[in-house]
Amino acid sequence: MAHARTTDPLTSHLAAASVTNQKTIRYWVLKLLDKPRTDVELVELFSKMKATPRASESGIRSRRAELVADGFIVDTGARKKLDSGRYATIWARK
Repeated sequence: MAHARTTDPLTSHLAAASVTNQKTIRYWVLKLLDKPRTDVELVELFSKMKATPRASESGIRSRRAELVADGFIVDTGARKKLDSGRYATIWARK
């Protein structure tokens, strides 16, 4: 189940309570990291896939972060320059 901080507004708690497909999203995030990608690339690809469940950009990034914490995904150490001019971490399956 998704979590909200005790200091978060009511809308955050309602949103967290409405998340029911975390495992499915985690599955797809792991599957779509069949090759190293940035979060931007991961979100774009996830959104284009017809088989994936609905998920927000932040939800996809949160599931990726959980997979990092669980040791399934790692920071490759490489960075990619985004259109914004900033650099993004490239993530990969372990």
